[in-house]
Amino acid sequence: MATTAPETAQAPADPEGVTLAERLDIVTRVARRLFRVPVVLLSLVHERAPRLFTGQGVPASALGTEVAFDAATLAGAGPLVIPDLLDDPRFREHPWVTGRLQLRFYAGTLLVGPDGAVAGTLAVCDRAPNALAEGDLLLLRELGRLAESELALAALGRSQAELLKQRDQQRTKALVDTRTQLWNRHAMFELLDREFHRAKREQEAVAVILGEIDRFDVVVKQHGAPAGDAVLREVTNRIRGVVRRSDTVSRFGPDEFLVFLGRCDLENGTTLAERMRSRIRKTPIAVGHQNVNITMTFGVSASEGAVEWTPDTLVRRADEALAEAVRGGRDKVAARRL
Repeated sequence: MATTAPETAQAPADPEGVTLAERLDIVTRVARRLFRVPVVLLSLVHERAPRLFTGQGVPASALGTEVAFDAATLAGAGPLVIPDLLDDPRFREHPWVTGRLQLRFYAGTLLVGPDGAVAGTLAVCDRAPNALAEGDLLLLRELGRLAESELALAALGRSQAELLKQRDQQRTKALVDTRTQLWNRHAMFELLDREFHRAKREQEAVAVILGEIDRFDVVVKQHGAPAGDAVLREVTNRIRGVVRRSDTVSRFGPDEFLVFLGRCDLENGTTLAERMRSRIRKTPIAVGHQNVNITMTFGVSASEGAVEWTPDTLVRRADEALAEAVRGGRDKVAARRL
């Protein structure tokens, strides 16, 4: 259920007739889809307190009220991640935790207005305890920047607004694959660089899975580009349905997906890749009025806690394993240790 502030609380419509609430509601809908959560909150500061301006999955009666979780994000200068609200004495008795919504997880980030002052918060909530991956927190912040741009649009003239939209489109393209809404290759290597330093410091095993859609070019040639897009979207959904919430999935190439698995060894990474392979080949994918059988081939690589590795070597070893599986006939999983 989407909720937005009443018309009297909205900023005037822009020259195209779209209100600020409608534009911010789009941001919350995207957040709900990307994070696969039931509740998204976007609060704006009014009289020095955050007031719920728009959201997904919350009652309309909550609009205009102060949400305690968002107030805590604002007070702490954000971002704020609460893995389990029942473990936090500030919120364990909150009606959104004990009542019908049954919230258990909260993650919020600050929104900065065009004048440089804190303007509000953007948050995602789940009904199960959770721990955001570092890449997910980065994605939440990027969505927050899109909301900040919409706030700036409300204060700019039409020509300035167009320039700002173009800038934000470029920012989004720099990190997110527009066809699948996954991280792109550039964003994934940024994540791997950060995880490299963390895993090395803590001597943790990490793994990556590199998957390739078998004969994807043939599907596009026979059924057209829209069919290729449909396959990419469905493969994305099936991979996301297998991985842990803390894992990070990216579109790594035209027909390739790379999954980063923190705190995971080669054996468990290979098991997960086999589950992906089985899930993708189990049911044909609807392409127009036809069903197309799709398979994927996977290469897995992993580091052990004390083994020296770099993001490049980890991905290269997974690529070598993938090439081995392709030579073996495709629709297979091969693994290589660093």
